[in-house]
Amino acid sequence: MGYLADIYIIKKTRSKKIVIDFLNHFLPNRKENGEEYWIPEYSDNPTYEFDNANDLMSFLEINKNYSNRIYWKNTDERNPNKHGMIFYLKDGTTIFGISRNADMSGNMNTANEDQCLIEMKKYFNTNLGYIHYENPPVDNYQEFLDIVNKLEK
Repeated sequence: MGYLADIYIIKKTRSKKIVIDFLNHFLPNRKENGEEYWIPEYSDNPTYEFDNANDLMSFLEINKNYSNRIYWKNTDERNPNKHGMIFYLKDGTTIFGISRNADMSGNMNTANEDQCLIEMKKYFNTNLGYIHYENPPVDNYQEFLDIVNKLEK
């Protein structure tokens, strides 16, 4: 089994339409990974329960102080994007993520993930993005900016 490169972009939005447009562009053939979603996430006593990502996204678009994450698996083997990820943060922002296979052979060949980051930055018209390896993103906008700023130095 190979390693995955996780490519992340952050936006100050909770728009369900933007999320769906992003998924349709980068992962048009997908299957939702989750079967149920709780708020608070992973709670033993959830305040809200949803049985699909669509309803959860509608809720989170309006209720910006809740966090949650949604994952999709690519169903098209030819597409280099293996997973799509959306992370709703408590500060009202959203991280958009794509996972691709990474070359962990030590050859420093990062063209696959670098190209995806370039495409995502262009798609969202932003410079706020980074690549991590087998690691979830940070929990707020400022931490995301701190990582981007460190990587640019």
